Amino acid sequence: MIKLFDKILYKWQYSKLNLLKTVIFNFRTMPLRIAIKFPVLLYGKVDLYLLKGKVEFHKCKVKRGMIKMGMNKEYLGINKGASLFVLQENSKLIFYGNCEFSSNFLVRTGKEATLKIGENTFFGSTIKLVCINKITISEGSRIAFESQIIDSDFHYTYNLEKKEVKPREKEIYIAAYNWIGNRTTISKGTITKPYTIIASSSIANRDYTKVEDDYLVLGGQPAKQIAKNIRRIYPMNIETKLVDHFLSGTSIVSKELLQQIENSFIQVK
Repeated sequence: MIKLFDKILYKWQYSKLNLLKTVIFNFRTMPLRIAIKFPVLLYGKVDLYLLKGKVEFHKCKVKRGMIKMGMNKEYLGINKGASLFVLQENSKLIFYGNCEFSSNFLVRTGKEATLKIGENTFFGSTIKLVCINKITISEGSRIAFESQIIDSDFHYTYNLEKKEVKPREKEIYIAAYNWIGNRTTISKGTITKPYTIIASSSIANRDYTKVEDDYLVLGGQPAKQIAKNIRRIYPMNIETKLVDHFLSGTSIVSKELLQQIENSFIQVK
């Protein structure tokens, strides 16, 4: 009986499907043949401030609920305010497969901007994606809660010595299977390598593909390389085994479990 009550309480805490906003969003941003499949489901409070951009799906089969936005599942967001869409004229929000956003997200695109989001990506609560020009977030990436990805300074500055004005915007490219820690800012011009880990509260603002090492850990303000040859362990079944292992008080991981970890890296290329 207690377990049943816990399950009901667990489900009750999820943000509920916002049917009206889901219908409006799909039919306003997609062709009819795509919209009737309802590929995007919106949960909780959502403000559709501006929907003049288009949502597209590339290199994937479109199916109902493949994009879930606004679900409160991670238990790391406490503010239950409204999520927000601002899609300006001729902008594109392109999905390449399944994707999930937690609660209180902000997605904003500028005129003629392109925001690409890869397959099997996850965004934590209170995420801000502001794409005024071009942002790509590649497959398998995880962006933790309260982080922001912004490709613009929003205002111009003038260099008094060099007599020059630089562009406000510069493209951001997040490579595959990046893990970006909470409260991190990804600024304009950021380019990462696959499998990069960025520590919490960092500010990334440069091309990190110029670093010779692979499997980087970046950290700091601005972010710099602080480690190499470090990879996140993704499979949940292995994470569960590791939790149980370390709770037992043993620090040395068995060869069998280490081999399972190595095999999981082979499967994720």
